[in-house]
Amino acid sequence: MMTNNDKLTPIIVGIMGGSASGKTTFAAALAEKLSEYTPITLNQDSYFRDWSEFTPEEREKIITANHPDAVQWDVLIADVEKLRSNSPIETPAPGTRAASRGDEKKVTQPSCVVIVEGHLIYWNEQLRDLIDIKLFLEVDAHERVLRRMQRDVGTRSANLEAAIKWYRRDVLPNYPIYTEPCKQYADIIIPYLNENHIALQTIAAGIHARLITQNG
Repeated sequence: MMTNNDKLTPIIVGIMGGSASGKTTFAAALAEKLSEYTPITLNQDSYFRDWSEFTPEEREKIITANHPDAVQWDVLIADVEKLRSNSPIETPAPGTRAASRGDEKKVTQPSCVVIVEGHLIYWNEQLRDLIDIKLFLEVDAHERVLRRMQRDVGTRSANLEAAIKWYRRDVLPNYPIYTEPCKQYADIIIPYLNENHIALQTIAAGIHARLITQNG
């Protein structure tokens, strides 16, 4: 059986979709299916900038999580390039929200399967060109809103009024401009209203076959 130690040429898998479309869930399930390769998952949210160059008053007006300005693209792209060349990466990067909140520093060793997930990842052409297999999770907009409210209020203990205000301010205006149009770049669009086991199995089998083929 092939293992990560065989120094296989890495395959970069992208998982994109709207807010609360199930990207993290699908990424975790895919990683589990491909566990023999010890996959790495990079979450775009870990590369959100910390906006520290702005005063709290300015930050309150301009901060976003759904516009491309939110992401430190140079750092995310550099990390994907390092992993593609079988080099380790160190996270979190300075200037990111993850670093500012004190997330523990760690070194991630390369893997032959790298999963990159986030709701803006195909918007950036340079990052898009590094991704070998591009997936897009398709979920009805009403269902995504319900999932997000349930997550923010139930799991993250957010105030419902504040969660709705943020959704109206940041998600609604940006989704149709920076996320939804990126479906055009997807190799496969996956319906994900419910867990799609057939799609998961098919994608995992395809990656496994591709690794065997390209590494002979």
